[in-house]
Amino acid sequence: MVKKTKKKSKKIYIFLAIILIAIGAACLFKDFYDQKKAEEKKEQTFEEVKQHYNAYVTVTKDTILYDEEEQEIGKVYKDTALELEDTKLTEDTKYFQIKEQDWLISYQDVTPVENMPSTSTRYKSYVVFNENIVTNDETTFYDEQDKPVFTINQSFDFPIIIKDKNKYGIEYNNQLLYIKKEDVKEIKEQENTTEQTRNNIRALTYHTIYDTKTETCTNTVICHPIEQFDSHMKYISENKYLTLTMEELEMFLDQKIRIPMKSIVVTLDDGKYATNAVEIVEKYKVNATYFIISSRYDIKNIKTTYMDFQSHSYNLHNNYKCPGGEQGGQLLCESEENILNDLSKSKEMLGGDVFAFAYPFFDWNERAKTLLKEAGFRLAFIGQYDSDGFSTYDTDRFMIRRKTIFSDDSVDVLASYLK
Repeated sequence: MVKKTKKKSKKIYIFLAIILIAIGAACLFKDFYDQKKAEEKKEQTFEEVKQHYNAYVTVTKDTILYDEEEQEIGKVYKDTALELEDTKLTEDTKYFQIKEQDWLISYQDVTPVENMPSTSTRYKSYVVFNENIVTNDETTFYDEQDKPVFTINQSFDFPIIIKDKNKYGIEYNNQLLYIKKEDVKEIKEQENTTEQTRNNIRALTYHTIYDTKTETCTNTVICHPIEQFDSHMKYISENKYLTLTMEELEMFLDQKIRIPMKSIVVTLDDGKYATNAVEIVEKYKVNATYFIISSRYDIKNIKTTYMDFQSHSYNLHNNYKCPGGEQGGQLLCESEENILNDLSKSKEMLGGDVFAFAYPFFDWNERAKTLLKEAGFRLAFIGQYDSDGFSTYDTDRFMIRRKTIFSDDSVDVLASYLK
């Protein structure tokens, strides 16, 4: 009987041992499984972090910005492009650091892009005002289209670059951004620069630029050999003149920007052989404006960065049609209906933002000015041959002066005009 009990006890011990071994194995397996799952999760997290990281990213939604202690300091808005600091990524990475800022953003709120969108640094050519704005304790920055970019929970002190109607242009995060006037608590005088600035601006008028060997021009006095125009644009470029666009000219006349003494406006009239002029301004990176007779010269397929096309009428560039003026230009007496239709057709043919006009044959009258305003133009140019070409803040925006350049004007003559 004792012997049977011992055998039974032995079986129980064996059974318990098997159970303990099984439990141990299960625990070991669970530990191994949990460890493997944890490693897989870490790897997945690391891969996810990597998928969100790049030198350049865009923000996928309006989201929070943090400081280095992970405290909220503001917001960044959807579709804003950011450049990130070079970061060593791990599975524990929660935030990316924005380049040249003490800002952090959740890695989950950005997506990689190949390049940063190109932004103009043109504003760096303007002369800052000797005034600063001091912003409220919460400051929102906007782009040129008034889209919010950042909101930062602090006050800033910025030199003013642009004074617009309801906002100020400033430099922040190495770009031109805007602060709305409602976010400004103080404007103060500040000696930001001693650079001398212009209080007037000269505009130059060229006409057809042509190859004298293969192309023809009727009025050779105001037509320009390619070599002459090339030498003039080379001089302007090499001497680092700021060549104003139409938008910049309007901003200057409205005293929204200050410009350096070495500033000029380059214009051309008509449009024959337009590609000759375009190639040269592209070559020297000189901004110019071509006033096009759009019924005669099609510029739609011309690709250009530095040439702007504005209106010289659709088909009103016809002289000796009306009494008065320099050459009896048709604009002086054509019916109002025909003029408005012509201006509309001109805008349609040119495309883009057409808001500047050059009077054909420099002929204008008060009725023409009124009709231009009605058609949505904001600037109009005269160009008497004996004009000095200077305009000031007080100049009628529909009587902007230009200095005519003649075909025999050398670089030295041009240099004397630029002084």
